Amino acid sequence: MIIKGKLLVDAACAPEPGWIRMEGNRIAELGSNIPPEKPELGDDDCIICPGFIDAHLHLPQIRAVGCDGLDLLQWLDRVIYPAEMQWSDVEHARVDIITAYRRMVRAGTLGFAGYLTSHPTGPTCLIDSPAPYDLPAHLGQILMDRQAPDALTSKTLADLSPPAGSRINWSINPRFAVACNDEMLAQAANMAGGNVFIQTHLAESKAECELISKLFPDDPHYTGVYDRHGLLTGKSLLAHSIHLSDEEWELIARRESIVVHCPTANTFLSSGLFNLDSARDHGVSLALGSDIAAGPDIAMPRVGRAMIEVAKIRGMMQSASVHIPSPVEVWNLITHGNADALNWPDCGRLSEGSYADLLVLKPDIPCDEFLIGRLIYTWQNRYIKHRVIGGQLIENAELARAI
Repeated sequence: MIIKGKLLVDAACAPEPGWIRMEGNRIAELGSNIPPEKPELGDDDCIICPGFIDAHLHLPQIRAVGCDGLDLLQWLDRVIYPAEMQWSDVEHARVDIITAYRRMVRAGTLGFAGYLTSHPTGPTCLIDSPAPYDLPAHLGQILMDRQAPDALTSKTLADLSPPAGSRINWSINPRFAVACNDEMLAQAANMAGGNVFIQTHLAESKAECELISKLFPDDPHYTGVYDRHGLLTGKSLLAHSIHLSDEEWELIARRESIVVHCPTANTFLSSGLFNLDSARDHGVSLALGSDIAAGPDIAMPRVGRAMIEVAKIRGMMQSASVHIPSPVEVWNLITHGNADALNWPDCGRLSEGSYADLLVLKPDIPCDEFLIGRLIYTWQNRYIKHRVIGGQLIENAELARAI
């Protein structure tokens, strides 16, 4: 298949007229100007770019967006745990998985790192029948054994064999240290073994941090709890990481763990403003996540816009010089930056040999020097004319079909 349009290879440069040829699930060739044969998709006015990558979301929470007026711990008790308990029913889990996948793909998200529930039903659904779209994913069954309803604790991990023929990799997901005792945290590290990704939450709210100091009084800080149990590795995704000391930032940097910034979720739950400068000053690897359902928006360009806005708010509040990420910086993060953080060097980019996970855009905005900023600040899903996953065209009618 050949797609014609302006190729957005480098967000710092204007997209150039060209074409992409796909073979199987990969990009076989990129060319400029006139394609060698009649293209199946696209035209001179289209922009071809890689699909977006979301580094943090919760599939079971896809229908729990917008339950406002609560802090993190209240929100978990009153909204999220009841929603996740419904995954004891296999059909409910199946519908949520399909719904989440379709909403991601409609918004242009073609790869993600995420959470299931503590039930074995999520992995069972994905093993017994394929996900609706073959997206690269790090997915994990939640581990927790306290500070949660009995129906969600002390669950047995499902078979961790990857679903046949899919791009799903199972991760180890201790929810957060509040919900895990020492034995479970140690078990999580042992299961990961340094070979698979670990996903967890860190220092999202002040109330959470205060509770950690009571549950783990002998540890110097929240980050130290994870480090003592061997959960800080180069494959650890630490969501939020708002309320951290310099000592904690230094520890995360030494362990080469990845902090996942979730700006829309932090604002929604009034958890705090992420300190991007601390991450940069300590050389910590950074990714960006929607954090559905605390984050109310699944579209990664709008999450990226929130990242810029949070940095600007911090600067205005502190009356100090802070780093304000540019639209280009944000665009790079939600494409190849997040892909690199998730160890997918062949995703999130337009290059020969990479996966053909592509978006064909036709936005009604000027294609000028401010193109990336215009896309970030005005993003609408209707900008996407075509979606290609692993070289396969996804029909718009399929995305709109009832479950």
